[in-house]
Amino acid sequence: MRGSFKHAYQLLTSYFAEVRLVDPNFVFNIQTTSCKDKRFTRCFWCYGPPKKTYKLLRPVIVIDETLLKGRYRRTLLTAIAIDPSNHIFPLVFLIIDSETTES
Repeated sequence: MRGSFKHAYQLLTSYFAEVRLVDPNFVFNIQTTSCKDKRFTRCFWCYGPPKKTYKLLRPVIVIDETLLKGRYRRTLLTAIAIDPSNHIFPLVFLIIDSETTES
């Protein structure tokens, strides 16, 4: 909350690597600009268990959007399904810079 946004985005790769130690099926992809300072543009992540239990979920997937505020405005997208017990089940998460065809 009190640190710099730039430093926080730089920690994402380390954070995701730590998550992968606990969950070997964890998948993530972080994209940065190709310029010298490698600025964060977007990322994607999915925890392992959702991939294994996907067959048990109902065939409806909802995509939700949350606008992130702060110096670097981004959008958090989540794909959510419903499990057999009628509970929300998160599938994947994305942070994008803007809603474009490329993102």
